Amino acid sequence: MSVFSAADRARFRAEGHWGDVTLPAMFAATCARVPDRLGLVDAPNRAEIFEGAPKRLTYAQMQVEVDRYAAILQARGIGPGSLVATQLPNIAELVLLYLAISQVGAVLSPISMAYRSAELRDLSQVAEFDAYISVGQLRGQAFYAERLDALPDHVQRLGLGEGLPEGVFRLDTADAGDSAPVPLDADDLYAVFWTSGTEGIPKAVPKTHNNLMSSSLGAWRLLGLPDGANVLAPFPFVNAAAVGGLMMCWMRTAGAMILHHPFDVTVFLTQLKTEDITYTMVAPTVLVYLREQAQDPDLHPALNRLQAIGTGSAPPDPEVFVFFQDRFAIPVVNFFGSNEGAQMCSSQERIPDPRQRASFFPRDGDEAWKPALRTANGGTFKLVDPATGATVSEPGALGEMYIQGPTLLPGYYSRNGIDRSKFTADGYLPTGDLFQISDCGSLIRFHARSRELIVRGGMKISPVELDNVLSALPGVREVAVAAYADPQMGEKVCLFAVMTPGHTLDLPAVTAFCDRAGLAKFKWPERLVLRDALPRTPLAKLDRKVLAKWLAQQGDIHA
Repeated sequence: MSVFSAADRARFRAEGHWGDVTLPAMFAATCARVPDRLGLVDAPNRAEIFEGAPKRLTYAQMQVEVDRYAAILQARGIGPGSLVATQLPNIAELVLLYLAISQVGAVLSPISMAYRSAELRDLSQVAEFDAYISVGQLRGQAFYAERLDALPDHVQRLGLGEGLPEGVFRLDTADAGDSAPVPLDADDLYAVFWTSGTEGIPKAVPKTHNNLMSSSLGAWRLLGLPDGANVLAPFPFVNAAAVGGLMMCWMRTAGAMILHHPFDVTVFLTQLKTEDITYTMVAPTVLVYLREQAQDPDLHPALNRLQAIGTGSAPPDPEVFVFFQDRFAIPVVNFFGSNEGAQMCSSQERIPDPRQRASFFPRDGDEAWKPALRTANGGTFKLVDPATGATVSEPGALGEMYIQGPTLLPGYYSRNGIDRSKFTADGYLPTGDLFQISDCGSLIRFHARSRELIVRGGMKISPVELDNVLSALPGVREVAVAAYADPQMGEKVCLFAVMTPGHTLDLPAVTAFCDRAGLAKFKWPERLVLRDALPRTPLAKLDRKVLAKWLAQQGDIHA
């Protein structure tokens, strides 16, 4: 039974956003069309992360392995409706198992490798897993063993590689018969993803085949990648953005997916230089590093082969966008998205100015502006004043984004069913993301998470706005601001900065920079902390709450 209403299914099909093709059907069609084309490539450091020599598989070889895993899963009683949790690094087996789980009609639930027994126990309370798949060892250390007891007794324990605990069935060496075909529907659930858990226990986000098909269309169309384009994938495949964006872009281009993660800059550069990469997506701090390394003549051919670079998850430095466009004619595409279904894409076609593209997104999809337009993934939104609940539409106005459309989840998933209590009566999902309409009226800019605003003496400060401005400080690799308590003003701003080698920074230099930038004084950072790295959530997003918590623990100590 579909988790979406008949009216939604009919509407999104009529609009051309949904269809009847499932992910296994798309993969099978590619295997039949280009069986001998290279399809999947392990990172060269596979043996350090997991075990065994790196795999390089054609589509025909992938299909054989997917069918084998599907047969093994079916023999274990896993089939339509089974919920299969996976906790896997970016190795070839991850992709093969994702496809096999879907092929037998089961529902995938990928979990971050950073989660340990406490988090796994929490997730098991929200969703009733039927099976769990992970690796025996990671980087030479036991991985599965400490998670074993966090799973309820009824959950099948399945694993890959050496060092699996007793009682865990090993998949990669198991004998397999033939897999039985399973009728699939594009409106069936494909996966249950997990939010980052920054507001408590992560929420479970169910997505259908059609949800993911439509979520991938925006990036694929805007990037304009040719048939056979190779994609370098340095993000973990645990959320809708990575699966619906990177993995689905790969499935649509039918080239090779070059796997990478955990992120290692040396390995990443080696892959860029030695593989024929057309597209990759990286965090803003990696963009800065690539700019620093661009003087390396061995890297020039690799950069010249790239047709686009995607970025997201944190405010990027606009000058980096300018650098890659002017020096290598590479358009950097800025993405903003969520597991729940938001997707903004700032491409060169839609926003030619690279500096604008680093901060702004097309206003397409705003129902109060031009109702016929849609966001990159076919959705619409409205901006709502958090205080009054009124829709805002004027240039300069600020509002919380409420979304709807073909990529929107049907509701949060739990063992008790689909929960739509967070939705409005007319079917919108409030995202908690504040966006501001540009002065020109045709663009929008992410302002802040509504719960992250810094309030200094009654004046509200967007941490994202400051991140954007301060990312241009000379010598910084990445920056983030957070609030700390002040008895007179309530809150003040602290800047955390990660410096490039050979550079340093002090607070007078920061205030002088803010002065030159014409930034209102109440927004100026009044503390500075230099760090080796910024904290990240398991989904690789900046974890500003960790910074705020650290500041709270420091008390009145001034940096």
